Amino acid sequence: MSETPNTTESPASPAPDAAAPAGWYPDGNGGQRYWDGSAWTEHTAPAADGATGTHADSAAGPAAADAAAKSFVVTWLLALLVGVFGVDRFYLGKIGTGIAKLLTLGGLGVWVLVDLILVLTGAQRDKLGRPLEGYAQHRKVAWIVTAVVVALSLIFNVVNAASLAGQAAAAGAAASAASDDDADEAETEADAAPAAEPAAGVEELAVVETAFGKDIESDTWWYVVVLENPNPDHVFPMAGITIEALDASGVILDSGSEYTTVLQGRTVIAGDFFSVGSGTIASLDVRGPTSAAATASPASETGSFTITDIARADEYGYASITGKVTSSFGEDQELVQVTVVARDAAGKIVGGDFTFIDRLPAGGTAQFDSSLWSVENLPADVTFEAFATL
Repeated sequence: MSETPNTTESPASPAPDAAAPAGWYPDGNGGQRYWDGSAWTEHTAPAADGATGTHADSAAGPAAADAAAKSFVVTWLLALLVGVFGVDRFYLGKIGTGIAKLLTLGGLGVWVLVDLILVLTGAQRDKLGRPLEGYAQHRKVAWIVTAVVVALSLIFNVVNAASLAGQAAAAGAAASAASDDDADEAETEADAAPAAEPAAGVEELAVVETAFGKDIESDTWWYVVVLENPNPDHVFPMAGITIEALDASGVILDSGSEYTTVLQGRTVIAGDFFSVGSGTIASLDVRGPTSAAATASPASETGSFTITDIARADEYGYASITGKVTSSFGEDQELVQVTVVARDAAGKIVGGDFTFIDRLPAGGTAQFDSSLWSVENLPADVTFEAFATL
């Protein structure tokens, strides 16, 4: 998390020659200010010993700037061409978020777009909080090239989509005539079928807790939802859960959908909102199946999960949460989702994440490993718990 720079301007600050390259220069008040090649920036620092105001000396800069500022051109090309692998973040020295970007494939493209915009607008900084060198000289070319690349990508995708749509339309027309009779028959049967009614004595799912928060390095918001199934002999198979993010006026800023089998007891869901933008989430609205969707399944026959050995290890700017899941199901379970929840000393949820276990053997145990980023925002007395779902 970068500190807010001192923005006090001094009328006595001499401007370097118009052709002077970007770097640190004396500000006329016994300190230094960063010149981006065309104008003064807001970044200041104490004077360094032996500073002469030349570009060669500016590389020494303040004590925090041991190395030369990172290149705008290199950062831009890495963000544009291989940003999905987090290479631009590694180049800037941001190892933790670089690993996160790599593991999530650039947030499925969203993170790639955000970083590219930060670079093109001059808002991106290196690990030491310094602006990228050469932005003023090369930003126009970077914008033009980026626009051309994006335009070509859109044209290619449109042409490809049109071709696939034509093939699908031809196949659909051939199958349409054959399916008309089947559709009429199915419609007749559907009209005759009675509407689904709630099972006798089945209670509705309850939302017992929700939490959300904003990531400090992007416009992404995380959320956690805790559901309670009070029915000991019923489950909700493949239940569709919709989580809507609302602002203080009730406007829906973004929404997420999860599909999970809600077993007896508590089910915890965690996820992210990527399209909140400049809005601020004030509450969550959670929608799920009614009691009519419940399926009879006695708890003694259904099976359950047990979580043990939860441990935390911090490295590279994130917290790795590990533990073990034991299954009492009579069959192997695939893609078991494990949701990790962080709570402060008062029991309030302050973070959440999820991971998957590829295969959990019947009656067996498997280890999980989940990561929580931006650990500097977690309280010192944070505790962790985990929940497994199908």
